[in-house]
Amino acid sequence: MRTSWHCILTRIAWVVTLLALALFSWKAQADAQGGQFERFGNWEVHYIAFPSTMLSAEIAQLYNIRRSNSRALINISVLDAETEGKPGQRVNLSGYALNSLGQRQNLTFSRFIEDAAIYYIAETSHGNEDRLRFFITIQHGDRTEELRFSQTFYRN
Repeated sequence: MRTSWHCILTRIAWVVTLLALALFSWKAQADAQGGQFERFGNWEVHYIAFPSTMLSAEIAQLYNIRRSNSRALINISVLDAETEGKPGQRVNLSGYALNSLGQRQNLTFSRFIEDAAIYYIAETSHGNEDRLRFFITIQHGDRTEELRFSQTFYRN
């Protein structure tokens, strides 16, 4: 029974993440590329940063995520753009965020796997009207790519 509930809650978390992507992608890059992803060779790196308060308390607790109006989540998925069905890629992620004052916050990513979906989530803090610049290193074998993006956060 626990496994069944875990699967249901995992799917709910994924739906919430996709909802957050739909809600914030227009704001973050409406006039850029129509979607938040970067192409690196055969990788499609999908990314979003959103307030942790977008998650329900239950989902946050399940994944040990602290909800706060001063906390943000970064969600990254690396897909194989040349494979039909685009399965998730197992990669190593590291990186940091710079706030509006140039202060650095290291990011620690956790890997989540559901069927063929693999995604990585990290948390960071922010101030009101704080524009965070993200620098994410993606590694797999001897291949390394760097994803850079920025997002402005507000405290509710």
